[in-house]
Amino acid sequence: MSNDLEDNDFEAIGSGGSPKETVIKLPPLSEKAKQKAKKRRRLIFWAKFTGVCLVLLLVMGIIGLAGAFFYCKPRYDLAHSFDLSELEKVEVASRIFDRTGDELGRIFVQNRRPVTIDNVSDNFVEALLAAEDSRFYQHNGVDYWGILRAFYYAARSKEWNQGASTITQQLAKQTFELKDRTMSRKVTEVFLAQRIEQALGSKQKILELYLNRIYFGSGYYGIASAAEGYFGKDPSRLSVVEGATLAACIPNPYHRSPRSFPETSKRWRNHVLTRMEAEGYIDKNTLKRSLEVAIRTEEKKNITGKSAFVYEKVRQEVIDLLGYETVSKGGFHIHTTIDGSIQNVAETTLQQQLSNIEQHPKFSHSTLAEYKAKKAEFRKSALPDQTFPAPEYLQGAILLIENKTGSIIAQVGGRDFSDSMFDRVNQGSRPTGTAFKPFVYAAAFESGLFPGTLVDDTPMDTRQVMVGGTTGILGEWGPESFDNTYENRITARTALAKSKNAASVRLGQKVGTTAVVNLAEAAGLKFQGDLKKFNATFLGRNPSSPEDLCLAYTIFPNNGRRPEKTHIISNIKDSIGNLIYSPSINIKNEAVIDRYTAYQINSILEDTFDFGTGVKAREKYQLGDYPVAGKSGTEYNFTDNWFVGYTSEVTCVVWAGFDQSDTIFPGAFSSDTVLPVWTKIMNAAAARFEPRAFLPPPDAQQVEICLKSGELASNNCYETVDKGDGTSSQIRCTYLEYLRPNTDLEMICHIHGRGGNRLKNLTKQPKNGPIRPNFIVTADASPVFPVSPTVVGTDDPYSSVAPLLRARVAPTTTITATPVEDEEPAEAVDGNGIPVARPVMTRSEAEPIPVQRVQLPPPRAIEFD
Repeated sequence: MSNDLEDNDFEAIGSGGSPKETVIKLPPLSEKAKQKAKKRRRLIFWAKFTGVCLVLLLVMGIIGLAGAFFYCKPRYDLAHSFDLSELEKVEVASRIFDRTGDELGRIFVQNRRPVTIDNVSDNFVEALLAAEDSRFYQHNGVDYWGILRAFYYAARSKEWNQGASTITQQLAKQTFELKDRTMSRKVTEVFLAQRIEQALGSKQKILELYLNRIYFGSGYYGIASAAEGYFGKDPSRLSVVEGATLAACIPNPYHRSPRSFPETSKRWRNHVLTRMEAEGYIDKNTLKRSLEVAIRTEEKKNITGKSAFVYEKVRQEVIDLLGYETVSKGGFHIHTTIDGSIQNVAETTLQQQLSNIEQHPKFSHSTLAEYKAKKAEFRKSALPDQTFPAPEYLQGAILLIENKTGSIIAQVGGRDFSDSMFDRVNQGSRPTGTAFKPFVYAAAFESGLFPGTLVDDTPMDTRQVMVGGTTGILGEWGPESFDNTYENRITARTALAKSKNAASVRLGQKVGTTAVVNLAEAAGLKFQGDLKKFNATFLGRNPSSPEDLCLAYTIFPNNGRRPEKTHIISNIKDSIGNLIYSPSINIKNEAVIDRYTAYQINSILEDTFDFGTGVKAREKYQLGDYPVAGKSGTEYNFTDNWFVGYTSEVTCVVWAGFDQSDTIFPGAFSSDTVLPVWTKIMNAAAARFEPRAFLPPPDAQQVEICLKSGELASNNCYETVDKGDGTSSQIRCTYLEYLRPNTDLEMICHIHGRGGNRLKNLTKQPKNGPIRPNFIVTADASPVFPVSPTVVGTDDPYSSVAPLLRARVAPTTTITATPVEDEEPAEAVDGNGIPVARPVMTRSEAEPIPVQRVQLPPPRAIEFD
């Protein structure tokens, strides 16, 4: 049958002549044809479906890639915005050194000492790689296999128990503080790690930067600080066990610290050791031995310095000089004026002595040990905002400085910085007691008096001083003994050396409070309110800090001048050795006292250790045989004990007492409490700073003074002394003084000089030498006869410069002498054969001189407004 349609096969529809619809009848399909058609339709469907899916997947891929691009682009840009030079910048501890170069401590926010990778033990590096990043040398900063492994184990254990960050990623996170736990941070970290790897190009450099930055717990940043802090050794000497211990700390530095949690640390250390064996770094035998080793660490050292008070003073001064931001960056080498060995002597000796004082039978206050026990008990139940009361136990302070520069050699501000950060050296202010007296005598000598001036040493009405009440007589606590002896008329030298209270007040009254206060203020002491108007000032009722008192005393060894201030920093250098700070040493131009007064005070305070209040220093505490001067300082009612003394090179002050004024114990004299501490410190200082003799000014006038009259000695100034064997001898009761030119001294001894010969001219400068004055006496004066053979050709046939034979004791056999009370033998000075006799008080009918001994009870304190 033909497929073409004939015209008659259509029938027109309607009037439009359209062809008529015709139904074509086809024969039925076979079953096989039906199956084939169905299969074809199915294939067409799946082809269309796959195409649609592929198109959808393509669209979704494009959208995903676009989304990823737009999501990652800011993170990528952020990763590339970081300054990679920050990788090299780590906060480094600034190190504090003493004057000999020994390290005293460190100033830091993070305690770190950078080292190179070559100075780190392979044992630690291998432990680190096994524990943190076993594929460190294979990846490009991101370990994709490590990420998959971490996801796998997380899925199995249903918790995230493995880290996927590489060492490079950890370095990026630590350096740029990518701390938040978000996907955005992780993406940024990945890009940054890859950038670091590309920029540095050295795995060893990356490892070195990481080792110096990472935190190991217990305040140790970087491998060097951790090795030194935990094991007391250089990082190059770490063993396998020690390296594994430190590597185990890194993921959780606090809870895996070998010092704080040794059992936890050992468990994780053993895990690291197992990983090292799995990675082939150690064998099974080494692993077996290492697993059995116990955790051992060094005792934590005080990295803030041997003395917390010194450390804090240095820290504050450095911040003041450089600013906090600069100091925070660290890396400075701070060289101080502290002598580490003397500092150690000062701290140790003070602690021991104050503990000994607390054991005294009459000591009735709370002790340091009792305070510590109560504080420990308080901490067991205290809330976080509760604080323990400030300590009330006995305190002490020490300051040792160089005379010429004010450089601090040793400083102790208290007994325990953790109990009280109050630095008593420069922040405390306590009455100086009898340690103030040298300024009274200096003012007297400046006014024209001299050490041979006689003063009355007799009881004084306490109303003249108003210390200890308004009735009775003034107590004599100055001589450092309850058994005081009034000696009637004594020289100013003796009065100061023995620290006589009444005699010192009388001398001060003669000079006037204004002159004394003006001199003390010029020396650097500060006076409060109207107290300076009263005679109590002469006995040191005005408070002062140990620092001010120490500086004030330097006017004596410095010939009248003093440093402007103390300083503790000698220089500061940056990390590469550039000098960035050096102090300017300023000595005040205007002298507080002249050089004659300075020498006279030096001379008297040297006598303190021979027959004055410091005699125990050599007799009991082993003070060395070198030129030294000093003055005790006991405050009324034994509330404050001082000792201030010096050599030609250094000055040291030691104080003991309470922060709130209270009696240490009845009879607590400074010669028993603080003098032992001062003596040990000065002996240590003398070994480093060699003392020189105190020399008089070249033009000072050397004269011989009678101890009995305080006037120029005559040839007859001898006293008869019973030898105890039925015979007697005569001893010359004179001593030498050095006076300023034109000193007003006009009388030859009226006691031994046969009527008191008057001088026309005392201190006219001699032509043949500046030492001995040329005395010109009137015609009725008794002649002076030679006491030794005349040597032809000498300028001094009468041995007036060094009368050797005159100094000898002249024995007699027929004179019966009156017994002598309280006699002390003559003593040669400077090897010249001239005796410096002590005051010899005799009793005779012609001139009775009673010796008064007064036993005084401890007086009561009087309050001053």
